[in-house]
Amino acid sequence: MKNTMYGGREEGATLLEILIATIVLIVVLGLSLAAATSFTRFGQEADADSAAQLDAHLTYSRVESVLRQGWSTPIIAADGESLTVDVLGYSWDPLADNWARVDPTTWRREYDLAAGSYYFTDADGFSLPVVTCTIDWVRSSTDPSSADYHFGDVICELADDIGNQSDWLIASRIGTHQLDDDGITRLQGLTFQLQGISIQVELNLQRKETDIPYKVRSLVKRRNYLEDSQ
Repeated sequence: MKNTMYGGREEGATLLEILIATIVLIVVLGLSLAAATSFTRFGQEADADSAAQLDAHLTYSRVESVLRQGWSTPIIAADGESLTVDVLGYSWDPLADNWARVDPTTWRREYDLAAGSYYFTDADGFSLPVVTCTIDWVRSSTDPSSADYHFGDVICELADDIGNQSDWLIASRIGTHQLDDDGITRLQGLTFQLQGISIQVELNLQRKETDIPYKVRSLVKRRNYLEDSQ
C-alpha cells in the first residue's frame, strides 16, 4: 500500500512538471517568434533605409559631377525642379551619336588679354566646347491627384546650337511621401536653389510610406565659374 501511495505522488509530480514545462516552452516559443518577427521587420527597414541612402547619394553624385562643369550663371525654374547651365568639356561624337567627355585632368585655364577673360583648352590647346545642359526632375504624371505626380525621373539633356542633342537618365522614381512643415504640401523629389557661385541641391527619397525617408541637401560649387565670365 505504501509503495502504491508513493508511486501516485511521483506520478502526480511528473504530470505537474510536464504541464509547467509545456507552458514554459509555449512562452519561450512565443517570445522567440515575436523576436524573430521584430528582427525581420527591423532588417527590412534597414534594407529599405540603406537602399534609399545608396540611390539618393548616387543620384546626387551624378548631378554634382555635371554641375561642377558649369560655366555660366544657372537658370533655375520658378518651382526649382529644373536647372539650365552651360557646361564645359562635352564634344559631340557623330559616330556614336552621343556626347564624348573630355578628361577634366587635361584641361588648362588660359587668359585672353584682348577679351580680358579666361577660357579653357584641352591638352592640345584647343578651346573646350561649351554646351547647354538642362537637369530636370520630370514628374511621372501631370495630374496632381495622382500618386505618380510626386515621383519622377531625373533627366540630363545636353544640346548645342547646331542641333546635336541627347538625354541621359540620371535616376528613376525619385520622390517622397514626406510633407512640408505645413503638414499639407508634399516635398519635391529634387530641387535646385542658387546661392552665390554655388547651387544648393536637395533630394528627397521615400518610395513607400513604410520606408524610412532620406534627404540629401548640399552645396555644389562650380569650380569653373568666374565672375568675369558672365
